This record gives sequence, C-alpha cells and structure tokens, in this order.
Amino acid sequence: GAQDGVGKCAAGSKVSILKGLNHNGQRLDGSVGKSFAYGAQGGLFIVQGDADTRACIRMSGADVVFGGEITEPRNDHLGGLGARANLKGYAFEYMTSGRAVVLGDPGPWMCAGMTGGVVYQRIQPDMGLTIDAVRFRIAAGSVVTIQPLDDEGEDDLRELLNAYIRTLEENHQSQAAEPLYALLRRPADHFVKIAPPLAHKIVNES
Repeated sequence: GAQDGVGKCAAGSKVSILKGLNHNGQRLDGSVGKSFAYGAQGGLFIVQGDADTRACIRMSGADVVFGGEITEPRNDHLGGLGARANLKGYAFEYMTSGRAVVLGDPGPWMCAGMTGGVVYQRIQPDMGLTIDAVRFRIAAGSVVTIQPLDDEGEDDLRELLNAYIRTLEENHQSQAAEPLYALLRRPADHFVKIAPPLAHKIVNES
C-alpha cells in the first residue's frame, strides 16, 4: 500500500500500487491514503485496492484506474457509505481534466465542483451498484451527468483497462486480471460515463 499524497501534482510517469504477498502467500492491501493524485497533470496511476478520501481532487490531466471491487451487495439504507465504499469520499472534487476508471463503489460526495475530465464508473446491479445508486453518490450541487458510454468512452476504457491488465500480468497476477477481459468485450454493458454535460444523452435507467 501507500500513504497520503501519492502522485500529488505529478506531471507524468507511472505509479502502480498493487497487492503484496504476505508470509502465507496471500495478496493483501494495495490501497492508498488520502488525496491520491491530487492535482496530477499527467501520467498513469493504478491502484489495485481502495483509496481514502479525496482521491483525484483537482486532477488536471492524468489517467487513473481504481481496481478495488465490491465484495458484498450494497445496502445504502445502512448509512455510512464512505466507510463501506472503495473510494472513501469526495473523489474527483474540482477535477478539471483527465480520465479515471472506477471498478468498485466510488463513495459519497463525488465530483463536487468538477468542471472537466471524465470518470468511467462500473455498474453492478447484481451488487446493488445501480445507476440510481451512483447518482445518489454524486455531491449535491454538482453539475455532472451520468451518460451512456459513447465510442470515445469505449476507446478510453479499453486503453486504460488494458494498461491495468498488463500491469497485473507483469506482476504475476494473471488470475486477478482474467475477469477483466469480460469487461473489455462489451464495455458499454458495464460502464457509464460521468462528466460535465456536453450535449450527451443522460442515462435515466437504473
């Protein structure tokens, strides 16, 4: 794992935070602390686990993949969304540019003040992460919309997911990478695009 502030104001390069082997041969952690990729202007940032609060705030051009996934069905009526989410809150606040992929629960109060860039969010209705659930996680007053995946979005997703898959396979985690190939085949079935409105159709279905 990694502590707070990794990749802050980065202008390039690649940072990968992956799960490590413990003494029993189990892979653990792979998570990051607060303000990951804060203000990052360029580069590729990969997190196999979860992220603490304010991930990617003020991001202005970097690419990020958050690989932490849901392990049990969401029940938002329990409250405490941040404690049970993969991103713990306020993600993508004041983001102006860049691309992010989120494979798990994006957490509450996301995209506040976001004026540019795009977040590709995985939808998992069978785990309770519906479009309505994602909409509930977007900060009040945010101007972003949830849109269907367009051709550009499919290209972005394939590029970023392939980069994540390569990183896992190069680090002896082919088993973890295998399920991601199903997402690559039909990305529009699994992801939506969250961005400021640019004459795109808004998704209303959940």
